[in-house]
Amino acid sequence: MLNKIGFYQFDNLIQNRVPFLFINLAVDISPWYSSLGKMHLEKSLFATEQAELLPKLQSQQVTQHAAIVLLCNDGSVSMQIFAELAENGYTNVYVIDGGYQQLMTERSQA
Repeated sequence: MLNKIGFYQFDNLIQNRVPFLFINLAVDISPWYSSLGKMHLEKSLFATEQAELLPKLQSQQVTQHAAIVLLCNDGSVSMQIFAELAENGYTNVYVIDGGYQQLMTERSQA
């Protein structure tokens, strides 16, 4: 099942320091947050390239139930990664709807 979230849900994860892996294939958004939020975001970041993601998750023994949040520029790459992760049994994956572009729009309206 596809799980989409927007700026408010994503911001809630950061502000409440909810544990998750953050796969960011877009722009660095850590400057948006103060020290605690920024530290949580940086700690959550799972740095990798798209082609290396699945092997890296498996080599680091990330469970298939771990919360994973995907961000790309427009949502299209995140959707591809979501499909690949779902095929491989990952069940707790969230796509930021519309990617970085939509995140910026929603953030400016907050």
